[in-house]
Amino acid sequence: MPVAVRAIAGTAIVVAGGVHLWLWWRGGYRHAPGGVGPAFIADAVVSFVAGGVVLVRGDRRAAWAGSVVAAGALAAYGLARTVGLNGFVETRWTRPSLIAAGCEALVIALLLTEALLPEG
Repeated sequence: MPVAVRAIAGTAIVVAGGVHLWLWWRGGYRHAPGGVGPAFIADAVVSFVAGGVVLVRGDRRAAWAGSVVAAGALAAYGLARTVGLNGFVETRWTRPSLIAAGCEALVIALLLTEALLPEG
């Protein structure tokens, strides 16, 4: 994986995880219903680990791991914005949530491309 892709994607995953940690800590999601609060902490931890793996290893497995983490977080956000997630429905557009979603979309575009490219 090119160094620039590793740096951008790894940093974007860590930023998205940091946003989830901030939203849990200061954004009021700590007490969100349906287990959503603990899911924000879990996403932050998994994002920090996946971002580190992408930054350090930068191989195909790292690309898959980063893609899966970002896609899972983005899918959960999409569910929360539409039909709800375990009884939780997100109704506000906030800058932090848009930053996280943008980072996750960027990660999917960069890393899924890397994961699907033939090795060579």
